[in-house]
Amino acid sequence: MSEKPKRPCSLCLQKKKLIKAHIIPEGFFRPLRAEGLTPEMHSNSPGSYPKRMPVGIYDPSILCGDCDRKMGPWDDYAQELLLRRFSEASVIQLNQQKVGWRIEDYHYPRLKLFFVSLLWRASVSQQSFFKRISLGPFKSRLRAMIMNDDPGSSQDFAVILARFGDSDITAMLDPHRERFESVSFVRFYLTGFLAYIKVDQRPTPSLFADYCLRENAPLIVLSRNLHNSPDGLVMRNLAESAMAKKRGQSREGTD
Repeated sequence: MSEKPKRPCSLCLQKKKLIKAHIIPEGFFRPLRAEGLTPEMHSNSPGSYPKRMPVGIYDPSILCGDCDRKMGPWDDYAQELLLRRFSEASVIQLNQQKVGWRIEDYHYPRLKLFFVSLLWRASVSQQSFFKRISLGPFKSRLRAMIMNDDPGSSQDFAVILARFGDSDITAMLDPHRERFESVSFVRFYLTGFLAYIKVDQRPTPSLFADYCLRENAPLIVLSRNLHNSPDGLVMRNLAESAMAKKRGQSREGTD
């Protein structure tokens, strides 16, 4: 068999053999498989249909092995902090209500570069799951930050994290744009977490200013109620559908 022709890597721009690279690290899909279900990718855009993605979404057209490995430590750190160490976070309460979590010590450059690289990967990917992410001139700025290991300041592609705290998650919704106080963000779903990444030259809106990732400051993760939010309703319906399907399969296996 002839070797596949080399193509330009979207990051280093050199002609190399491209690999099947994850956009969202595979570790964020493992909790979705905890109940023996196959993770599904869903979109809340009209006319979209769910897709079964057992190990996440690969794109074989954007990265060479060297560039994929460059981002590996950032991916590993985000998975370690958010998936395996999050139980260490302190609960923040206001009027006896849980409003978020606090992690006193974390590595700002690694976590910020994870979100910078996640946003860039989604913007250059040809996979349909990321079709609603179009960043225009912001892509070149993101690429330069990745190439230079530069996490930027807290205002450069500011990141605000939130977490659903009241239900099991069995599906992942596609990332999309939204605005807060007219400032543009991209929202990503990472299992039970939400990441809002600013794609706007204007300052972070006042309602988020104290909660974005900042150097030499604790990590704050806001609490979101899955029951009362529009996307929460979608995800609860998906969860109930998945569990009903599993119960049906279990009954078939005992007949």
